[in-house]
Amino acid sequence: MVLNSLKFAVFFLIFLAVLLTVPKKVRKFWLLAGNGLFYLSWEKWSGILLLLSVLMVWGCGRLLKTRKTDDGVWNRRRKGIIFLLLPVVWNVGMLVFFRYAGLIGPLFGRIGLPFSAADILAPLGISFYTLRCISYVAEIFRGRLEPQSLTDVFLYVSFFPQIISGPIEKPGRFFAELEKFRQTNLRDSGQILRSFLLFVWGLFQKIVLAERLSMITNHIFPNFQNHGFWELFAASLAYTLQIYCDFSGYSDMSRGIAGMMGFSAMRNFRQPYLACGIKSFWRRWHISLTDWLTEYVYILLGGNRKGLLRKYANILIVFAVSGLWHGSTLNFLFWGLLHGVFQIAEDLWTRLTKSKSIDGRFGSKLFSHFITLLAVNFAWIFFNAGGLNRGFRIIRQMLSRFTLPAAWDLGLIPGNLVVLAAGLLILFAVDGLHERGVSIQQKTAALPLPLRWLLYLGLFWSVIMLGIYGVGYDTAGFIYAQF
Repeated sequence: MVLNSLKFAVFFLIFLAVLLTVPKKVRKFWLLAGNGLFYLSWEKWSGILLLLSVLMVWGCGRLLKTRKTDDGVWNRRRKGIIFLLLPVVWNVGMLVFFRYAGLIGPLFGRIGLPFSAADILAPLGISFYTLRCISYVAEIFRGRLEPQSLTDVFLYVSFFPQIISGPIEKPGRFFAELEKFRQTNLRDSGQILRSFLLFVWGLFQKIVLAERLSMITNHIFPNFQNHGFWELFAASLAYTLQIYCDFSGYSDMSRGIAGMMGFSAMRNFRQPYLACGIKSFWRRWHISLTDWLTEYVYILLGGNRKGLLRKYANILIVFAVSGLWHGSTLNFLFWGLLHGVFQIAEDLWTRLTKSKSIDGRFGSKLFSHFITLLAVNFAWIFFNAGGLNRGFRIIRQMLSRFTLPAAWDLGLIPGNLVVLAAGLLILFAVDGLHERGVSIQQKTAALPLPLRWLLYLGLFWSVIMLGIYGVGYDTAGFIYAQF
């Protein structure tokens, strides 16, 4: 039941209608039921693992003890570390076991276990909810968060708009929103409408743009040996835009759904392809994962406090972890390390030129954007390759044939190409306006009521009519759901 499916639309309309009518004291339990129903609609057996993780972090959170000294520093008792490490080891262990079953699978037969790696299916959202679980106990251990009730912890870990592909909300922020959810009036038509429009914008990115872009990548990359540089480069650009529209689209749909329920969810993207520099890119792309890795890996390793070489080693470790988090094959590790190398090279260049920013360092800000986008696009080729060796073969094929094709065949009929081109222009225009600090929501809210509703209905039905659908009027799942 993905967020862009007809089944989810029916589920959410019923869920929201009931949520807006039940008494305030019942809301939390209705949300709890909604989380459970959504998750069980995907996988029933993995719900047990989710529940075990919740019980473990809740129990260990209650047992974690901190005390405050006169100077205001939080000291941790030795036995408290056990209750931190236990849920961390459990969640990391689960993540490693299910994500790397393909690598450890051959060991099962050697030790006589009656199943193989093919029998092991990763639970839905495990890469995201395990990080939430670790955040919860880590924040209690640091003294930044008080232990919460079992119900609230379950709501945090299993919050259904975010469990498939994030964002990875910080526990303190979520529990503050949960308290507001319990008390405020949810029947705010303005808030519901604004959130619905955000959902529609995300839906536009997914079913109008990402689905058409996927037709290009799926047409060219499976038979990359039959194509030359220009076709493969066009396909790589298509994938660069596809993964952005897919993941950013999901994030906006998730934020829209949460907003209609009364939650203010964090932004996970801020125009990443308008970044100048890799460091800036990662402040804009998958922001919640970047924040999590910075908080719980980079700073824990010492950050930039222990010399330049140690800083660069920490950067490589963080990006290696990011790559391995995305997948168990070497191409993901290589993709992560590439970004680490890019960021180190950028930092060295900054030191050599004695400048605090990469903007305009190569002659113009536009050229800085171009260099950053080119580096990011190059790395996405390995991310999408399906294997490290295949990634290098694609690059080799690109460098072997530079002639223009006799006829361009991108796998799209002319009508779809026109819709895609027009849609991308709209996307670029909206991102450009957001980059300049222009709020489109505020601009539309200032329009006269009849014109505003005409615009809203026109946008909604345009997205529905131009969307790409499969069986049952559902569209394909989101790329990051597999991670």
